[in-house]
Amino acid sequence: MDKQSSRGLPVTAVVNVEDVRSTYDPELPNASAVLAALSCVSAQYAKQPSVELAILAGDLAYQLQAPEYAESQLVRDVAVQLAWQWDAIVDTHHDALLNESTSNKACH
Repeated sequence: MDKQSSRGLPVTAVVNVEDVRSTYDPELPNASAVLAALSCVSAQYAKQPSVELAILAGDLAYQLQAPEYAESQLVRDVAVQLAWQWDAIVDTHHDALLNESTSNKACH
């Protein structure tokens, strides 16, 4: 079975995370817990970048935008900025995969 993100999407799929609603996760009861999880994923990504980790980090950034986590304007602002940044990283992975696919087709 394919790995899935916290939203049930295949992690190998490229998704527009803006289309996925921000949701509260009772396993991450407050913004601090979501930020801690996001920090861990970000550290793993820094150590070994992958599209799977980028999508997971994006999921967490969008999750942080759920109303239940809006503990302050700072948290809301940071959540929006993090989601935008992780979207850009996922887009970069997507572009690289498209370029690789195009290059492979040209070679055959």
